Amino acid sequence: MSAVLWVLSIPPFDFPEAAYIAFVPLLLWVCLRPSARVFWLVAIGTGWVSWFAILVWLRHVTWFGTFALSGLLALFFAGWLGTARWILPHLGERSFAIRAVGLFGLAGLWVVLEWSRTWVLWGFPWAPLSLSQWERPVILQIAAWAGAYGVSFLLVLFNLCVAQTFWQRIRVKERKMWMGWFSPDLYLGLGALGFAIYVFFSSLPTPNSAQTLFTAAVVQPYIPPNLKWDTDRELENLEILERQTRFVASLESDVILWPEAATPWPIVGTPQMQRRVEQLVDELGKPILMGNLAEDPKTGSWANGTFLVEPETGLVPDYYAKRELVPFGEFVPPPFGFIKRVVPVGGEFKPGESVALINLRVGRDEPIYRIGSLVCYEDVFPHLARESAQAGADVFFVATNNAWYGEEGGAEQHAAHSVLRAVENRRPVMRAGNGGWSGWIDSHGSVRDVLRDADGSVYFRGGGTLGVFRFEDWAEQQSFYTRHGDWFVVASGVMALVGLALGAKPQRKP
Repeated sequence: MSAVLWVLSIPPFDFPEAAYIAFVPLLLWVCLRPSARVFWLVAIGTGWVSWFAILVWLRHVTWFGTFALSGLLALFFAGWLGTARWILPHLGERSFAIRAVGLFGLAGLWVVLEWSRTWVLWGFPWAPLSLSQWERPVILQIAAWAGAYGVSFLLVLFNLCVAQTFWQRIRVKERKMWMGWFSPDLYLGLGALGFAIYVFFSSLPTPNSAQTLFTAAVVQPYIPPNLKWDTDRELENLEILERQTRFVASLESDVILWPEAATPWPIVGTPQMQRRVEQLVDELGKPILMGNLAEDPKTGSWANGTFLVEPETGLVPDYYAKRELVPFGEFVPPPFGFIKRVVPVGGEFKPGESVALINLRVGRDEPIYRIGSLVCYEDVFPHLARESAQAGADVFFVATNNAWYGEEGGAEQHAAHSVLRAVENRRPVMRAGNGGWSGWIDSHGSVRDVLRDADGSVYFRGGGTLGVFRFEDWAEQQSFYTRHGDWFVVASGVMALVGLALGAKPQRKP
């Protein structure tokens, strides 16, 4: 039951409420004190199956990688559940105050483990529990203060409170007023939920404060990944991109967006490619903000990033280089040098070292907007978006290519992370995908526009426009999370140490 509810809470499934009770069945089972062997089999098995179902779209690239990565992530979950097994059975015998501290400690431990996934091995903070609420702005607003980890904390705490309430009902048979019909454990969880709702209403933008920025036209060439880098189809792929761009440019817009690695040859290091794109921009009379590649002719190293080409002036020399490279896709970790890279693109990629904001001007008399770029899966890493916001980004731009992962929901699951980054930093997010998900999210975490075809699918060849705006309340200021970062992770670590120390301490008998 826990595995099913956990999986259904994560996009593309539309059942976010399942996250509030997903772990209750397992936590109640833990309170029954199963043997160590059975417990670890169930804990690791539940985590493994759940993560495999969540990441099943990754199999289109590698079955072995999907299986191995799911197993690694299962260890994080099993570690947390193992701590709950150590604490929960004894916690019911303690006073409510001690129980509350213990429950906060377990929720804090979950946050610490989620955060550690950003840094363990090569980093994979994909699908935190907070991702389940990507379509629920009411719950998400605490992310502007505590980051998405605050949302995960709330969900885990609620699970723990519900489980503890049921366990108390089972353990205490008498119908007492305090521990009978009234459960302080349940009301602790409801109080945390009520606090999140209070934060939502207190952070609503001022009515009529929306300030129009520009209209962005998105191009989705939707070239299959197995054909995108086929040397015999390079010219054909380029013609598809140009044809779709001319179609989208006919719509009223100020700037055109291209997805990740849009052209078949690098725009930096290939003069013919640069001239062809510049000619297209001059023809259309609109700038193109694109995901593309750069090749250093001296060193042979490559960079995956975002670039701006303007009418008349051409390619802007300064560009953004991706900071977080994909293991086995854009580089092979040193211990695995014998393994060939999965993505057959160019030579060895070099990571960028700065946020490199791009200055976008959509008209001669219009203000300059500073674009913070996130390429491929960089919007999954909270610290990357935060660094760009700290540097003064007005809008985030995500250029990606999810066509590698089929049409089973991987693109939507990826896009949900952009909602978290929007709320955390109070900045709009524009997304351009090779075949979808393309759209934009406002700084309150509401998905404003999603490009779909006539059948309602995000996976199609074509394009559309996004009318991007921002709220004046947040335009000239940074969120608490942007200014102070992952302070809540530190607080969660302290709560975990204190809560586990007190919760594990046996009650003294008179």
